[in-house]
This record gives sequence, C-alpha cells and structure tokens, in this order.
Amino acid sequence: MRDRALELCVLGGGFTGVAAAIACLARIDVPFRLFVVEPGPALGRGLAFGGHHPLHLLNVRTRDLSIRAGQPGDFLSWAFRQLDQGENHAGLHEGLAHTFLPRQLFGEYVRQRFFEAVERRKDVELKLLTATATSCGIDRGRFRIELDRGEPLSADAVILATAYGLSPSSATGALPPYAAMAREDFVRAKSMALIGSGLTMVDVLLDARREGFSGKAIVVSRRGQLPRPHAPKGVVPQQIGLPRSKSILRLTAAVRIACEAAEAHGTPWQAIMNGLRSSLQDIWQGLAVEEQSRFLCHVRPFWDAHRHRVPIEVHGRIQAELAQGRAVLLRGHVTGVERRPDGFKLTLTRHGSLEPEALDADLAFDCTGHAPDLGSGLIQGLIGNGFARPDPHRLGLAVERNGQVLGADGCPKRGLFALGPLCQGSLWEIIGVPEIVAQADQAAASIAALYAPAEAAAPLAP
Repeated sequence: MRDRALELCVLGGGFTGVAAAIACLARIDVPFRLFVVEPGPALGRGLAFGGHHPLHLLNVRTRDLSIRAGQPGDFLSWAFRQLDQGENHAGLHEGLAHTFLPRQLFGEYVRQRFFEAVERRKDVELKLLTATATSCGIDRGRFRIELDRGEPLSADAVILATAYGLSPSSATGALPPYAAMAREDFVRAKSMALIGSGLTMVDVLLDARREGFSGKAIVVSRRGQLPRPHAPKGVVPQQIGLPRSKSILRLTAAVRIACEAAEAHGTPWQAIMNGLRSSLQDIWQGLAVEEQSRFLCHVRPFWDAHRHRVPIEVHGRIQAELAQGRAVLLRGHVTGVERRPDGFKLTLTRHGSLEPEALDADLAFDCTGHAPDLGSGLIQGLIGNGFARPDPHRLGLAVERNGQVLGADGCPKRGLFALGPLCQGSLWEIIGVPEIVAQADQAAASIAALYAPAEAAAPLAP
C-alpha cells in the first residue's frame, strides 16, 4: 500500500490542460492530488477559446467538438440543453449540429465539464494555482516544480500543457493580434497592415471593422493563401487510398487529384480533407525528416488554408472586402517593422522582386500565428538537463504518441508528458480539439498504468 496518494501536476490550464485533467479524473481510479498551474484567469479557455471578442465563432461545427474522449457529440448535447426550452425539438438539435457557435460558449462548456468531473471524484484533492512554472527538475525521485509565486510543488507525474505560452508582444515589431486598443484608434485609422493571411488575420480584420475601422486593410502574405470555406453543410469524411510513397510531392498530388475527383462527382473537397484526419499522424511519422521539412517549407501554407477553414459566412465577408477594394492581398515578405509616433513603417519585398519597398500604415498587426515558446525558462530547463529535446523542426518537443516526452538520449522520461501544440513537430495536426482530447486520454491511461499500486492507494489525509 502506498504511504501517500499519487500527486499529479498539470502545467497550463487552457483547453489542453483541462482536457488532460478531465482525462486523468476519468482514467486514474485511485485517490490522487491534482495540481493545475495556470497564470491566467480563464481556466479551460486559453488562447483558442478565451474569446477575445464575444462574436468570434468556432471554426469547427458543434457536432465535431467534445472535451470527453469517446463522446464525440458531447458539446452538441450540452449546447442543445442550454438552448432547448423543454420541447426537445429535433429541428433545433439538427440545426445546432451544423452551426458554428461562439468560442466563448465552448470555453464555458469546457469549464463546466471540468468542474463536473471534479465533483464526481470525491477522492481527488484539486488545487488550482495562479502561477507560472519556471522550472522542473528531479528531487529525491520526484518532480520538483518551481513557480514564479508561491511554494514549489512536488509531483509523481507532470503534464506539460503550456500550449503556446503567453504572447505579450510581437516578434516583428507590429502589434500583437489581440492587443487591447481603444475604439477611437480604429475609428481614426485610415490604413492597417496585417502580416499573415490565416485565421488570425480574419479575426483581426473583422474585429477592426466592428470597432469602426473604415480604412484600407493591406494583407501581406508570403504565399498569398487565404483560409478556404467549410462546405455549406457538414460532410461525411471520405477515406481515400494514398500511395505507399514517402514522397511529399507524390502524396500531395494524390490528395489534390482526390479532391478534384470528388468535386467532379458532386462531393465537396472538404470531405476528402476531413477523411485524412484520422491517418495524418501515421503519415507524418512515416515520412523522413527531410520530407517533413519539404512539407513545412513548400506545402504547409496551402495545407493550412484548406485544412483550417472558416464558416462560409465569414469567408464571404473576407471575399467581399477584397472584391470591394476595402482590403488588398499582397504576396510578399515583411523584413522589418518600425513603430513611429504617427503609425508604422513596414519594409517588405514583394513576390518576384529583389528590391525592398516601404509601406506606411496607421496600424500594423502581426497575424503570423502562434508557436509554442521553446525559449521559456521551463522548457529550456527541461532541455538543458536532458529531460526533453526539441523535435527536428523545433516546432515543439519530441514525444511519443501518448505525449510521453523523449529525453536527450531518445528514451521516454517516466512520468513526464507534453500534450497538444507542444507536440506539433512530432505529431502533425495535434492542435485540433479531437486530437488533443484523444492524446490526453492516452496520456492519462499511461499515467494510470505507470502508477497503479499493487493494492488500493491510501486515502488522502484530511
């Protein structure tokens, strides 16, 4: 019998961290202490579902989201109960299934499911700590986590769920995408530069319009790719037979041909993209590092535009901006941003030109997206002491499929897991909700197996 209860520490309380906590509450059937360390106030929301604006919509249909492993329709059921007035209206349920609901609502759903899971486990002691983990090491056979405030923690297992970390400023010199600004700043602005053309750009541009920006938006993108729309209605994922090739060129050609063939036979190309989702990590891990690099360099902008889509209504608004001349899309590369008292000066090189040119704008936002902060003290410390190593592309950490972190020696580190965006370079597309939930469930099952006692654990001390 253990002389104390298992102690588990989740570092990060955004969506990934809460998914990990819920999975552990479901999978670990002995009493344990659960520490969740989160620097921000919005538990369960994080960057993705914090809801910078209440009108921000999810980019995934309600039917396809769930925080519970093995229950793919859970968010739909929860949302239906929030809106239904007792009539159990079948039409409402069907309509909700294909709807893109507000991100803030999904954040509320995640929080509620978390506290429900905690309430069911009377034998689990939960401690929520408002802090940032600054380092993680080993002390007398257990993990020791230093915090920027409060006493250090000790744990048997640690889950790194820091996702993208905190992004207080932009690396380019432009404003960060969700910077707090006065409405008057948008109303006065006559021009706005948006560096990057993905989902973040869509958020920033539409937010600016809501806040009264009526000037011209200049979107600067290396490849000139904009997010594609979802199909008008949810489609059934369609599996395709891919060639047994380890060449990104051949695999990409096969996917393109399959999408064109589907369209020719009346099936939206989105069905093909959705059908690839279940096998993406197998495909990625079957590629040589050099082929993965070719994908990241040459294919990723096109993949992201087709894979990370927007609701058809949102896509229509962006297309209208371009058609009416209120926004323009420049294909080029921004090499510098200078902040001036009266605005911003960007230096960019257009596609096909070798000569840099200047672009003046009243406002400039960095919409190039987010990446895990490998430079944080926590991650750098783990890499420095050999507990972790970056993946070959330095997109995150090297991990196994269940999130177990690989050390400098290439071996998995007992009790140390990383989930979600931190695993992007090892497990492509691990940033999606279903993928994170599945990985969290695998990690929780692994922790339960690692620390399962021969006999029942001792109850927690009062």
